[in-house]
Amino acid sequence: MKAVKLYDYYSFGFNYQLLLYGSASKTVEEFVNDFRVYFDFIKEHNLKVTISSLKLQHINEDLEILGKLNKGKKKKEKIPTELHTKIINKITKADSTLDAELNTEISFLLDKKRFSNEILIDDIESVFSKFVFSELPEIAKYDFKECGKCLAFDRFTAAGFHALRGTEDTLKFFYSKLLNTAATEIQTWGSFYSEIFKQNKAGIINPLVSEELLVNLDNLRKYYRNKTQHPQLIYSLDEVQDLFFLCIKTVNQMMNDLEERKLISYLPF
Repeated sequence: MKAVKLYDYYSFGFNYQLLLYGSASKTVEEFVNDFRVYFDFIKEHNLKVTISSLKLQHINEDLEILGKLNKGKKKKEKIPTELHTKIINKITKADSTLDAELNTEISFLLDKKRFSNEILIDDIESVFSKFVFSELPEIAKYDFKECGKCLAFDRFTAAGFHALRGTEDTLKFFYSKLLNTAATEIQTWGSFYSEIFKQNKAGIINPLVSEELLVNLDNLRKYYRNKTQHPQLIYSLDEVQDLFFLCIKTVNQMMNDLEERKLISYLPF
């Protein structure tokens, strides 16, 4: 997935017109720069048929001559008319191919969420408390990143699934650190919670895990995790955002609890 700004297309169209109709009097160096903008856009958008159309016209031979001029003393001189005409004619002949390929490019306008789409897609770590995301286990990091992308692209039930997976992996990490024991493959959210709750109630864990964190973990398991894992829920935008906020809060609580017990460290060394 690659983010593309609408301005890139607007800018390309504007510069393309200047290249076709306003470059005859430019220097070799200026024309090279204008052509590079045109060709870089085509390459970045993987417009292979347009590139093939230009190559079939042997534009590379003209560009080789242009490149040699641009490396010499003539780079500041006006581009030779014959060379300019040949290159522009070949670009113009490829224009219908360019139009056809660009017509296959589809853009989606994303609805605004409570977090910006930029954060959801590229900066999900910023929604957690400071330093928390960097200390999460790798699967949890993966799932929260996927949750953000699914939420941005309106895949609400998938976003809920990943938010709960990320929270469960964090709970597994919390359980292992808190009780100083390795989690097994057959253990689930329920068994992690039950063992922590039992030892907490017996006073074995000191200081005690906060009641709020335990309630949040149990509520997520009871009302969301099981019903999402065993398909009983379909999420709307608001529902999954409410769930995501609760997952964030609960993950922050678990990681901050471990940090306060000095079982993990937020320090960069």
